Amino acid sequence: MKENGKPILLATDGSPSARRAVETAVGLAKTMGRSLVAVAVWNVPVTTYAYGAVGWVPELAEAEKDRARKALDEASALAGHAGIAFEPVLVEGLAVEAICDAAGSHDAELIVIGSHGWGAVKRLWFGSVSTGVLHEAHRPVLVVPSEELGEARAVAA
Repeated sequence: MKENGKPILLATDGSPSARRAVETAVGLAKTMGRSLVAVAVWNVPVTTYAYGAVGWVPELAEAEKDRARKALDEASALAGHAGIAFEPVLVEGLAVEAICDAAGSHDAELIVIGSHGWGAVKRLWFGSVSTGVLHEAHRPVLVVPSEELGEARAVAA
């Protein structure tokens, strides 16, 4: 497929709620004739203790990196099936910052990201990457609600 214009940037973490965002980004890229850049961020927050290094940190870091790689592999498979040019980007760091940096460095026209659909209390406790990207990005952001959230809204209507 011939590419026209700037790529679409997909942010994915491989979670079930990200699946709908991957499908949406692939569909948009195909419809618009754009390439797809997918970024998966991994990070192991480690609190240092006065008693020295924690022995399990390397294994946890490798597991997080593998999770991010699998998320990119899944997105790549969907993009490949749709005939979309695809570039995976695996980044270690803080999710909001890494996603916004990747969008800037790839001159993405649009960022597509999923949402867990958490309420205010859960977002306050765990944070929200999609909300952070909405506030920090210097380009349009499409937040795709999870399938569960979409189904819950359909039932409520």
